[in-house]
Amino acid sequence: MRVTGIILKTIAALAGIVIVLLVVAGMALNSHSVQQKLLRIATDMLTDKLQTRVAIDSIHVGFLTQDVYLYGLQVDDRQQRHMLQLQELSLDVKLLKLLSNEVSISEATVKGLSAELHKDSTDSVANYQFVLDAFKKEKKPDDKQQAEKAEMEKKQLVLDLSSLTIEDVDLTLNDKHITLRRAMTHLGKDSDRNGELSGIAYDFIQHTKKGNVPTRLQLGLVRYNEQQGHHLAEIDSLQYITDNGLPRKNADKPKRGFFDIGHLNVTAHLKLDIDHIAQDTLHATLLEATATDPMTGIDIRQLACGIGANKQSIHLTDCVIRQCDTELRFDQGSIQLPSKQKNTPLAYSTSTIKGNVILRDISRTFAPVLGNFTMPLNLSVRMSGDNNHMEFRDVVVSSPDQQLKVTASGYINELKDKHNLKVHFDVHSMYAKGGSKERIINQFAVKKFMMKQLHALGTLRYKGSFNVLWKQEEFTGNVQTQLGSLSFYFTLDENNKYLTGKASTNDLQLGQVMDMKDIGKIAANANFKFDISKPRTAQMRKRLGGKLPIGEVTAHVTEASYKFIKTRNVDVHIASNGAVAEGELNAPGSFADLSCDFSFTNTNEMKKTKIKPRIKLNFLRSKKTTQKQKK
Repeated sequence: MRVTGIILKTIAALAGIVIVLLVVAGMALNSHSVQQKLLRIATDMLTDKLQTRVAIDSIHVGFLTQDVYLYGLQVDDRQQRHMLQLQELSLDVKLLKLLSNEVSISEATVKGLSAELHKDSTDSVANYQFVLDAFKKEKKPDDKQQAEKAEMEKKQLVLDLSSLTIEDVDLTLNDKHITLRRAMTHLGKDSDRNGELSGIAYDFIQHTKKGNVPTRLQLGLVRYNEQQGHHLAEIDSLQYITDNGLPRKNADKPKRGFFDIGHLNVTAHLKLDIDHIAQDTLHATLLEATATDPMTGIDIRQLACGIGANKQSIHLTDCVIRQCDTELRFDQGSIQLPSKQKNTPLAYSTSTIKGNVILRDISRTFAPVLGNFTMPLNLSVRMSGDNNHMEFRDVVVSSPDQQLKVTASGYINELKDKHNLKVHFDVHSMYAKGGSKERIINQFAVKKFMMKQLHALGTLRYKGSFNVLWKQEEFTGNVQTQLGSLSFYFTLDENNKYLTGKASTNDLQLGQVMDMKDIGKIAANANFKFDISKPRTAQMRKRLGGKLPIGEVTAHVTEASYKFIKTRNVDVHIASNGAVAEGELNAPGSFADLSCDFSFTNTNEMKKTKIKPRIKLNFLRSKKTTQKQKK
């Protein structure tokens, strides 16, 4: 028992000595003189390491509270400019663990970090490069034993950081500016980690052909959670904002959509499930995403897909895109990322995209003329392209009742140059049954001419192509109807606002089309030109009224019949001012020249056409003149 008492007394005495030493050490470290010495040592070490001016306002080390505070750190670059400033750095350090080469920091907080970084050109040296050079890893010693020894010593020093908080960051790199309100990360049990980022703003300048575009990318809140190697990220209020200071592209242009790369304000929300993440690879699932811009009309209600990415490419699987009433899906998609080193452009391709489409959903963004287009359509297409070209294959568009169906293929070239932009589509087949063609036209808020004649044609079958060029559209092809066929070519001149073209037929039942039963089948070709300028036509209609198109038609009728009379080689000219269409018909013959003047005011009431026939006898005409006319 006596021995036990001696041992206990000895332990108590040693514990007392340790406590006294800790108190004395704590008092010494907390004294002003000791901390000033620590401050000078830290400042001299950094100055010697960086070879530039380093200043620290004050340092506080609490031995008993096991915390370290650093206030007012300032580092200049080699040109004596203020490069880095830090208001406060606080660390909760388990000081006793330093004896076992372990740096254990339960909590670290950085406040008020600002930096002015510069790199004038690709060939110049950045003003912060000397810091990277000073702290870069040294090469391993040549001697194998020394290398192994250094590696063992490195492994023995363990950094254990449980929680990190960064507040009020302001970084500038040339014309790029980044601010961060708060960032926090916490390491829990079994290496589980969670964190938050809030108030991130990244301002930079996009250099385009039309000038500089100030751009901002900002994040409201990012939540991150990792459990057992599984990562979940939620991004709230991701905004992409551009403003080039110029009027919008659709200013005073009602036909143009609101989409303008120089004026965007897109807000997105995303939720991402990350299965695997490494330095060069990522495998994740985009569980949900939305993106809206009320001004441009961008309104993506759902975006979801699987993502596999590396430095060269991105692979997408099971993709879903949904707008208000439009939903598209495709199984596979690939994106080749651009690389200046390999001289490879951005390129992409998809498997067959299928879905239901309401064209009204893209009207405000790209085509206001589709604002009333609520007719549902089924779409199937395969896409591929790069940053200057798009290709569409196996295009199928149909109505749910199969009254309308179109199969086509096409491409878009010169996406970067609108003056040389070319959209080309080949329509392999198209049919419109029943009232589907009228329903399509009724989707547009435009004046509707000759709808009665269109209905009389019955089912339409079309094969042809069209081009969309800079301020010009071209259409060509052949239409088969129940009342005959028609081949045509016409052009919409958006510069001068005219519709011009030509048409021909060999078997059109014109009388049934125009509801004039006395007229039979005709074979003819015609050239036409119509005014499509709203200001010009509005002025004419205000003065004259009327419901007719404004323009003229010149036709040559190879063969036609009227009642029991058949005629050939008839020339017709019709001119319309919008209120009245006046025409002249000439049919020269061996014994007599037939001609007439006619006029009408409404294409739906052709029976009321006013006709003034004329006849000129040729009995006294010389033989030579007759032979010449026959020829």
